[in-house]
Amino acid sequence: MGFEDLVNKGKDALNSEQGEQQSDQAIQGAGDGFDKLTGGRFAEHTDGVQQHADGFVGQQDQQDQQQQ
Repeated sequence: MGFEDLVNKGKDALNSEQGEQQSDQAIQGAGDGFDKLTGGRFAEHTDGVQQHADGFVGQQDQQDQQQQ
């Protein structure tokens, strides 16, 4: 099994509903942790980064198809 096979398996896992939920939780948790460390001073920016990151991870292909 090569590197490309591993990448494809990872993409498939993230594109599942369970993978989407886990990636959402990870992104949310990272943002919440950052907000806690900074006392919420950058909360607006953190929220934007979380939304942007969520657009790159998970079921992005399905979201693009629904928008078209």
